[in-house]
Amino acid sequence: MTYSLAGRCPDTGRIGFAVTTSSVAVGARCGAVLPGCVVFSQARTDPRLHRVGLRAFEQGSDAAGVLEAMRSAAHAPHWRQLGVLTMQGDGVHHTGDSCLDHTGGLVGTDCLAIGNFLGSAEVLPEMVRGFEAASGPLELRLLAGMLAGEAAGSERDPLQSASLVVMGADELKDTDLRVDDSKTPLQDMAALYAGWAPKAEAYRLRAIDPDSAPDSSVVEGNRPA
Repeated sequence: MTYSLAGRCPDTGRIGFAVTTSSVAVGARCGAVLPGCVVFSQARTDPRLHRVGLRAFEQGSDAAGVLEAMRSAAHAPHWRQLGVLTMQGDGVHHTGDSCLDHTGGLVGTDCLAIGNFLGSAEVLPEMVRGFEAASGPLELRLLAGMLAGEAAGSERDPLQSASLVVMGADELKDTDLRVDDSKTPLQDMAALYAGWAPKAEAYRLRAIDPDSAPDSSVVEGNRPA
């Protein structure tokens, strides 16, 4: 019982996703990303399907081919909700007949929203509208879409966890954050990202050019590098 939003930024080549649900540690189960591709497995989740989809993408499949690979590999696909967004073309999704209403997927400009057991039929449209109307880094646009979905009806049960992941250049994740157990996971995620964002570039520099990276006191103290 989950809703998720994948998004991309054609200007920067960044791609990522946000997800929330009414159980603990959703970031351990729903959603995965490689440079150029996001995949989702949710409802009755099988995280192994993420590997299937990303492998198909690495082997040259487009979004439709990635989705078909995941659907073909799924045991009891009538319980699975799957989604794929790549840097090229529209997002694609599959919702099995046993997934609980309100359920489905919606493609927007540079984004894909999917969800099940939602509080209203407006959740997915509002997620897309929230993403499309937001500005700034991809992370903020994803959070805007997720918060808009919550305001439109959220999930039927109280939310408990959330995850936010964005892949940047050089096969490095710019953001990989989880809120595993909270009464307000999306609000906590927004606060967590606000604390992470000023430090993200310094940690990226540690990976690609450690000689030029600031020391720990600068990074942890959130002072300019």
